[in-house]
Amino acid sequence: MNGRGHLEIGGCDALDLAKEYGTPVYVIDESDVRARCRSYVEAFGSEWPFIDVAYASKAFLVGEMVRLAVDEGLSLDVVSAGELRLALWAGAEPSKITFHGNYKTREDIELAVRSRVRSLVVDCIDEVDVIDHYAREHDHVQAVDIRLNLGIDINTDPKYTTGSLESKFGLQTRNGDAAAVIAKILRSGALRLRGLHFHLGAQVLETKYHRQALYDVGEFIRTVGATVPWRPESITIGGGMGVNYDGVSTPPTPAEWARDVVSVFARQVAPHCAENVVLGIEPGRSIIAEGGTTLYTVGPTKKSGTRRLVAVDGGLSDNPRPIMYQSVHNVVLASNPELVGARLHESRIFGRHCETDKLIDSVMLPELPPGEVLAVQCTGAYTHSMFNQHNRFDKPPVVFVRDGESRLVVRRETFSETILTEIQGATANSFDKYVEN
Repeated sequence: MNGRGHLEIGGCDALDLAKEYGTPVYVIDESDVRARCRSYVEAFGSEWPFIDVAYASKAFLVGEMVRLAVDEGLSLDVVSAGELRLALWAGAEPSKITFHGNYKTREDIELAVRSRVRSLVVDCIDEVDVIDHYAREHDHVQAVDIRLNLGIDINTDPKYTTGSLESKFGLQTRNGDAAAVIAKILRSGALRLRGLHFHLGAQVLETKYHRQALYDVGEFIRTVGATVPWRPESITIGGGMGVNYDGVSTPPTPAEWARDVVSVFARQVAPHCAENVVLGIEPGRSIIAEGGTTLYTVGPTKKSGTRRLVAVDGGLSDNPRPIMYQSVHNVVLASNPELVGARLHESRIFGRHCETDKLIDSVMLPELPPGEVLAVQCTGAYTHSMFNQHNRFDKPPVVFVRDGESRLVVRRETFSETILTEIQGATANSFDKYVEN
C-alpha cells in the first residue's frame, strides 16, 4: 500500500495503471520475476556445480519475457513452432532452447532441427525416425533427450498430472518402451542421445514426488547401463513447483527444492551418469505467477441473500483457469487493499461473458460502486497464454512495472487484428466503417 492508501505494484499505483492502460490489464512486476529467476539459479547452483535453469515458456510467453529470461541467464523450453519462432524472434539463442511436446508435427521437427535447437525431447518411438530424417536432410547431428513416464501420480487434480501411467506424455520405463527408444537412438548416426527428462505435473507443493522420481531414474539408468553402453550427460526434472495462489499457502522455496532434490540426485543418479552431468530444471509457473496481477473495473452489482454479486469487465476470456481448474486467486480492492475502516460483505465475483464465468467464489469486500478497480493476484501464469476470444473480447495489454515506472510491452488487441485471417467476400467493403485504421 502506498502513501495514498492504494495498492502498489512494482512501485506503481494500481489505480494510475488502470487509468493509463485501461482494464482488464495484465500487470507484471518485473523485479519480482527477475528475483525468482535468480533464486532458482542461485539455489540449485549452490547445491550442484552443473545446472541448467530453463524457463517453461508455456506459462507466459511474450517477447519481453524471453528477453528477461535470457538476461537472467535462463534457457528456454518450448512446445510448439509458434513458441520457438517467438523465442528466436525475441533474441534467444537456439543452443539454449529445448523443444518438447507429445505430438510434434513434421513441420515442428524440421523447424527445430533447421533452427539448431539444443535438444528435441523424444516423447514417442515414432518421432525418432522423423527427427533422424530431418537431421540427415539438414546435415546436422541433432541432440535429443527422452521423456520418461515413471508412473508417479502427484495426487492432485488429474488435469495437473502428467507423470502417471495414464498420462499421454513420455515413454514408460516399466514396460520397456523407454529402453527400446534408447537403443534405437544409439543406432542412429544422425542423432546424439543427450539425456533423460521427466515432468510430473503442475502446482506440486511437496518435494517428495520429485525425490521418488529421481530414485526411479537412478534405478532405470543402472538397469539400462547393464546392457547399453550409454551414460546420460543431463537429467532434467521438469518444473511444476507450486505457487501461493490464495495468499496463505506456503509452497517450498527454490532453496528447499534444491536442497531436497539435489541430495537425492547426487547420491542416486549422478554416479550412473557421465562426468559433470547437468541437472536441469524447468520452472515456469513459479517464476511468473506471483509477479502477475490482473486489474479489472467493477460494473453492475446485485444482491443475492446476504451475498453481493459483482461483475467485472473481464472473466473467462482473460482468465479461464477458475472454470478449467477451479483455481483460487486472492483479490484486493485497489483503492483500499487493506480495507481500512470498510464495512465488509461476502461477495462473489463474475466476469461479463455469456457463461457463469465465476472468477472468485467468495471474498469479503465493501459495497462496490461501478468504476472501482479490483486486483486479482497471482495471475502471471496461464492467463495471458490461455486467453481465448470467446464473445469476441479483445486480448488485454501487458504492462511491465519496475521501480515506479511502467511500460507497455504488448498493446491491447484491436478488432481489425482479430479479423486478419478472415476470408473476405464480395461485401468486404461493408466492413470498412467498423475497422480501426
